[in-house]
Amino acid sequence: MNDLKERLERLADAPAPASAVDVAAAVARARRIRRTRRAAAAVVAVGVTAAVAVAALVPSSGDRSSGVVVTAKYPSPLVEKAAFGWLPPGYARTRVTQDEQRATVFTASAGRGPGSMAIELSVLPPGVRPGIPRLPGGRKGRLTRAAPVNGRPAYWSIKPGGPGSAQVAAEFRWEYRPKTWALLSVNDRAVADPATVQRIAAGVGFGGGRPAAFPVRVTGLPGGLKITRVWAGTLPDAMFSFAVPGRDGELIISLTPARPRGRSSDANTTVDGHPAFDTRLPHPGPTIGRVPASKSQILNVYGVRGFDVGLQATGEPLRRLQAGGGLTGLYRRTTPLGADPARWTTEPLR
Repeated sequence: MNDLKERLERLADAPAPASAVDVAAAVARARRIRRTRRAAAAVVAVGVTAAVAVAALVPSSGDRSSGVVVTAKYPSPLVEKAAFGWLPPGYARTRVTQDEQRATVFTASAGRGPGSMAIELSVLPPGVRPGIPRLPGGRKGRLTRAAPVNGRPAYWSIKPGGPGSAQVAAEFRWEYRPKTWALLSVNDRAVADPATVQRIAAGVGFGGGRPAAFPVRVTGLPGGLKITRVWAGTLPDAMFSFAVPGRDGELIISLTPARPRGRSSDANTTVDGHPAFDTRLPHPGPTIGRVPASKSQILNVYGVRGFDVGLQATGEPLRRLQAGGGLTGLYRRTTPLGADPARWTTEPLR
């Protein structure tokens, strides 16, 4: 959150002109921050650390793997640390995200319709202050004192109509508890006036969060994986990113609404009757990072109960998946739950 460029890339409704930001400096700064925070990130009480158990994995009829597999059991992987109260007319929450790679920052997004993230609320860990974004041209930003929020200190880092607001319409932070900060970014100029932004902030509720619900259930994950990032959205969509601490590689599981027919033109195989794309098979595109197929794989399966299922693995996570049938076996243990939130689960990883 320390860099204006990083925020603009996440705010999909109005991307910033590339020429307005010192991109090289932004990227270098972001990498330094991630390395520092990754080393310092503490384990948090949202269930991101798995309690590992050894269990026999019984293959499904389509999964030709066999034997005993070390699997991980996860509690609810994402607990909402904050929730919007009042939002402008037509706005609703669209996504919640937990990102341990950014010092376990929790983010709730809102917009006019699924997928929009025009308003983003970020809750930082206790003791961590939001950084001040640099302005276009690399100029140093500064804070401007604002009216308190529920009696607590508040500041503008980008004031509506002020420097930087041509890229991010407004950015506001307040110390909602002693030494604990929240950051509100607004990229819709129609609602980026000071009174509206402060009203959104005043309505936010903190603590006592509920577990997020997911439109998917995944079973039989290898042991030793740790969740590094997770989100649940109202498209509906979901994403889980895993790593093995101290080892190379990553596992990503994603679920998005099925693309219209013809959009899955990259398919080069089928899996259980569904068109699919598998980087282990002949295809025109590159492998992940152009590394050997034995160390990386992408498997996308299209049109599964109204969803496209995306699986991507590299390094150690990919190696650990082999005992359970690799990515194909993991796909067969991934069950979309439909578009009705009443059918979703707060414990998607079993």
